[in-house]
Amino acid sequence: MNRREFIEKACLGSIGIVVGASILSTLDIPTIKASPRAGVFHGNREIPLRIEDTPELKEVGGAYHLTIDEIDKDLLVVRTGENTFVAVDIKCTHKGCEVKYEDKRNIFVCPCHDSNFDINGVPKGGPAKRPLGVYKTIFKDGEVTIHIPEEGEAPQMTQDTTKNAIPIDTTKGK
Repeated sequence: MNRREFIEKACLGSIGIVVGASILSTLDIPTIKASPRAGVFHGNREIPLRIEDTPELKEVGGAYHLTIDEIDKDLLVVRTGENTFVAVDIKCTHKGCEVKYEDKRNIFVCPCHDSNFDINGVPKGGPAKRPLGVYKTIFKDGEVTIHIPEEGEAPQMTQDTTKNAIPIDTTKGK
């Protein structure tokens, strides 16, 4: 590669980054980086989110996009009740688009192909057949902690049943 080709590719790459960042910033999706206090305990990575620092989670129905750079993971954290939260992989299991939470219907919806998942990540419509990865959450003292299994282990997957699935108990330790 000569100098001219290098400069052209570097400029095109820079433009792509700027355009991509501009598009993402217009989507109004709150994002947070994992806390430096995050650690690995009992085979799980524990990611704490203080509610006072995440205003989107102060109200029931609030949703928050959590990015964990060190393990390349994006989650959607939702406050489902006064003391209950759910954390799911944000990528749809059909084609990988980012799911959104619809508070009024209490479901996750993929805007690309209209797959939808119940609050436990179980597919209920659209082309997606596999459930979203669901992560254990614990709420205590104004902080929700998300437990992520060690690398190589699969997240909790809710089984698809005809009964209403019960959300993961997030009040332990309270």
